[in-house]
Amino acid sequence: MSTTASILLLQGDAEARLLADGEAALQAVFADRQVALVKAWATRPDWLDPAAPAPPERLRRCGALPDIDVRDLLQQPHHLVILALLPALTVPALRHRDGGVFLAHQGVRAGWTAEMSASVAAECTEELPLTAADAAAALAPVIESLQARGSVVAVCKAFRHVRERRDHRGREGPPALREAIRRLNLEIAHLSRRTGCFVLDLDRPLAQEGAASLDADCFGGSGRAAEIALDEFAAMVMDALPDLMMPPEFV
Repeated sequence: MSTTASILLLQGDAEARLLADGEAALQAVFADRQVALVKAWATRPDWLDPAAPAPPERLRRCGALPDIDVRDLLQQPHHLVILALLPALTVPALRHRDGGVFLAHQGVRAGWTAEMSASVAAECTEELPLTAADAAAALAPVIESLQARGSVVAVCKAFRHVRERRDHRGREGPPALREAIRRLNLEIAHLSRRTGCFVLDLDRPLAQEGAASLDADCFGGSGRAAEIALDEFAAMVMDALPDLMMPPEFV
């Protein structure tokens, strides 16, 4: 690996909002080291298999989707890979008529024109989301493969607070989503014990402060919520990559 420490964050909408200033947080903590934070939108863990379909090429060409397959990013050397699992349970999983698959994150959809939205609706069908257990089971071999190649791996826990959103109304209201998050966080704890991966715990510190005072939910937040999340992020990176705390000449 290069002398620049590479950290890959496969994020959902919560991480995109809470860790928007992740690069600045890393620079403040590791002032004497070169640390690169690469961000990309997470996909479902079962779609990370090399045999799984790629994102739809037509939607990538027209700019509706990022022009990258996250599997290519995972093949590159990274000191630390951070994976978000909540999107596999909550984000619309779409299959294009050409067979390509992708998660329609809110942050991705925000950049769509009306014409793009109409094309996606006409060309894609929605699949059922994964359960927490299935998402964790699919992610385990991905973690082990990354570790075998020398990367440290962390998985993000989700903030348990849920507010009803139009995305879930009539299909999966707050109580059901809250239960899914509870099960997901338990599965992530089991994953950590089985694989030795680190956990970026965005639930414990945010829940301790309180959702009402933070104005945050499972899909993220800003202000004080982001400050808390960034502190937890920096602390986890220090634990996962202790060599970064040493002067470069001693590494």
